[in-house]
Amino acid sequence: MSNVAVINYGQKLDYAAMLPELVDRLQVFSHHELKNTESFARYEYVENCEAVPYAELMIRRLARERPFTHIVTDNEYDLERAARMRESLGIPGQSTKSALSFRDKAVMKEVASRTVPTAAFARLDSVVELTGFIEEFGYPVVVKPVKQGGSRDISVLRGEDDLLAFSRTPWREDLMVEDFIEGQMYHVDAVLGDGFRFVASSRYLRSCLGVFSGENSGSLQLRREDAFAKRLEEFFDRTLDAFDVPPTSAYHLEVFHTPDDELVLCEIASRVGGDRIPALTRATYGVDLHTAALRLSCGLPVDPPVTTPPAEVHGSLSILPQGRRVSPPGRPPFPWVTHYEVNEQLAPDAVTLHSASHLCFAIVRGADTAEVEQRLFETEAWLMSALRTGGKLS
Repeated sequence: MSNVAVINYGQKLDYAAMLPELVDRLQVFSHHELKNTESFARYEYVENCEAVPYAELMIRRLARERPFTHIVTDNEYDLERAARMRESLGIPGQSTKSALSFRDKAVMKEVASRTVPTAAFARLDSVVELTGFIEEFGYPVVVKPVKQGGSRDISVLRGEDDLLAFSRTPWREDLMVEDFIEGQMYHVDAVLGDGFRFVASSRYLRSCLGVFSGENSGSLQLRREDAFAKRLEEFFDRTLDAFDVPPTSAYHLEVFHTPDDELVLCEIASRVGGDRIPALTRATYGVDLHTAALRLSCGLPVDPPVTTPPAEVHGSLSILPQGRRVSPPGRPPFPWVTHYEVNEQLAPDAVTLHSASHLCFAIVRGADTAEVEQRLFETEAWLMSALRTGGKLS
């Protein structure tokens, strides 16, 4: 009989609805306080769960009383410890080697470079390696932590002044440097498992790093039947060919399309894409990425994704925190805005801390990528105008 340990991160994930067959056999340790947990075999909210070892210790103790059949997590930062527990307890799933190759960006690029183009890169032990890399490859370069996400703590050095400014910040022991790649960035989101395959491609509205210079962020889906979407899917498959992949996993791949029409890997993660990606996928394809990946990981059936082209595709737009007290706009008055939400948890003077930081966001629909993009820009103009007037527009 199944006994499932869950290290949860998603604040809105409803495990009772996602895994009704196993609800009384779920032992959940959560980063956030969840609702609808009454039927779980065990539920604990663990403060600072990502940083403290309590969940791992408790799962190991509970396994002595009743062995676990599955250990799962929706959090990228918990992939390695979930893998460690599986291996030490003899539970199938992603190995520690596999988890590391998707988590450590330097290892990731070393592995991926066997099958697809990647930017030149190097792990940094000191500023000497950084200056040596710049001498070899020139500016600009990107310096970032090897295991961070959400574009956090990334520095783009475009010249000597940037390098000097960077040298005044505390040195970290977990840094890497890579060549800066020009081009639009796309993402591929997938769930793969025994007898199940779902892959969809999208384009970011702007660079993920643009949020730190005040640009609102967003994403818009490609139609899966488009030639470029098929090209991205083939690149995704070639990338995975280089990795030791688990039997079941979700994936989020980011890839540059350069001015020379080359595809170059940015990163790939073995987890569901963040921000609005799951909501867009549900809206267009009826596929819940979290539910599909979780059920497959627990050996439960999942309906195959529909293969007929969708009637419409979707896109999302996130308005950045303004760093000052503003009145969030009301819902944009356009019939093609399918969802609008204000971030009620945001402090009045909050600033952008990562690529998913937002004051509010909207989801729009359209016949194709071009129409979705035009509607995202129209929505953005309306929302920014509402911000400038300091209140809701009708």
